[in-house]
This record gives sequence, C-alpha cells and structure tokens, in this order.
Amino acid sequence: MKMRRNAGRTLAMGAMAASLLILGTGAANAATGTLEFSGNGERTLTNPTDGACYKLAKSSPTGSRGYKTITNHTNKKVTWYTADNCQGDGSAVAPGETSEASGTWWPFVSIRYVKIG
Repeated sequence: MKMRRNAGRTLAMGAMAASLLILGTGAANAATGTLEFSGNGERTLTNPTDGACYKLAKSSPTGSRGYKTITNHTNKKVTWYTADNCQGDGSAVAPGETSEASGTWWPFVSIRYVKIG
C-alpha cells in the first residue's frame, strides 16, 4: 500500500516538473518589458515575441506614417525599420536606450516596423 502511494507521488512530481519545464520554455520566446513609441501618437508593446516583426505604421490619406522615437524597456535588443516587413537596413536599439527615426526627415522617414531579438 505504501509503495503505491509513493509511486503516485513520484508520478505527480514528474508531471509537475515536466509542466514547469514546458512553461519555462515558452517564457523564453518573449522579451520581458515594454517598447514605447511616440511621435504620430503613442503606442506600447508589452512582452513582445522574440523574432516577431510588428507593423507599426498607420495608414492615412497622405500615406503610411510611423513613429518618430522608440524607447526599449525590454531585456532584448530590437531593430526598427523604415521598409515593409522588417526588410532592408535597420537600426538596433539596446535595452534601456531610445532611438529617433529622423529629426529632419520625419515623417517621411519613420519607424514603420520593429523586430525583436
């Protein structure tokens, strides 16, 4: 009888350990913290997915406009792009830093997409 109880406990402990392992793996796929965008309104992304490309540009009658500045409050490097779908040359922003698209050419040069990691 005592052996069955111990076997049941061992099985339950193993299942709990496996579920913690799976949950721990999922959390590694997201940056922790927020990205803040300003200029052309404000927007915040919270715990963005690592490797994902986010469209930020807003459509308007005069074309698509993005944001002027980005502040990285996450634990991962992010890269912002002026081109569609995170293509072309991007500008990296380390954790804790702020970057501006262009003081001179904004809104023609603006943060339209951002990629995490």
